[in-house]
Amino acid sequence: MKPTLLILVLSCVFSSVFAQFTYEHLEVDYAGAHQFRDLKIIPIRAKPSFAEANQQAASLNNVMSLAQALATNQAAFTERTDARGRIREDVNILTFENFSDQPIFLMSGEVITGGMQDRVIAQDMIVNPRSGRVEVPVFCVEKGRWSGGTKSTKFKNYHEASMHLRQVIDREQSQGAVWEEISKENRRDGIRTSTEAYTAHANSPEYIRRENEYLEFFNQKFMNKENIVGIVGVTGGVVMGCDIFVSPDLFYREYNNLIYAYIDEALTFGAPVSMTEESVKRYMDNLLSNTVMQDRFVRQNGKMFRQGEQIIHITTY
Repeated sequence: MKPTLLILVLSCVFSSVFAQFTYEHLEVDYAGAHQFRDLKIIPIRAKPSFAEANQQAASLNNVMSLAQALATNQAAFTERTDARGRIREDVNILTFENFSDQPIFLMSGEVITGGMQDRVIAQDMIVNPRSGRVEVPVFCVEKGRWSGGTKSTKFKNYHEASMHLRQVIDREQSQGAVWEEISKENRRDGIRTSTEAYTAHANSPEYIRRENEYLEFFNQKFMNKENIVGIVGVTGGVVMGCDIFVSPDLFYREYNNLIYAYIDEALTFGAPVSMTEESVKRYMDNLLSNTVMQDRFVRQNGKMFRQGEQIIHITTY
């Protein structure tokens, strides 16, 4: 094979492998955007070529969400223990076990309640079937409790944290910063809690009423839609963030958890939507135009979760 032809072939191969999450394979559906009060959500759709560009992720077609796994007792979190089975005072590590025959996707920002303290997942992970015990990095989201006496020791799914809290988790990786952000959000929302718990929002009837209004609206709009792999959220004059997944299947498995991140962000920090489509497009161009711009933009404004060379999930703020 001639050198120039070889270079051309290799160029095509690397283009298809590394341009997985770009405009070549994705479309931002501005015409299909939905808005309720202070939140506008724009779907990101997969083009027919998206599945082929991400064929390395075909094994994830049967992946289970953490919420589903915990609700059906197909997985469990436990506090970390020492060699004698005694609970260690380890705020930032939990033990997780997948009992099922399916992989389970853990997403950074997922809040779980129970144990000695409520926690939030600190990084995206895929836990293999029949995993045995796996250590999972977490942050505490309930500063004032270290006891199983006031809550069930069994961990349960809550939902995804707000975009502000997710950003602190992903970018700062600091327990102190997480507690500071929770305190700020609780004050803004008028939430009082003796244990400084992020999940105390669930005890506010007024907050839950407003949250449910958003949920009802967006759940109807996103029910049974094909080819959606991600969303862009806008409030006031800013893009609050964007999440893109490797397949429509994974997006919809995470949707019921993820949508809270955008709704709670709008409830706590939102304002009437004033951002133009052109401004949103400039934001998305930084992410989807090409892989060089994408890598730089994600390093500065979000995170990317890969398995080998395969992108599984991108989050930006």
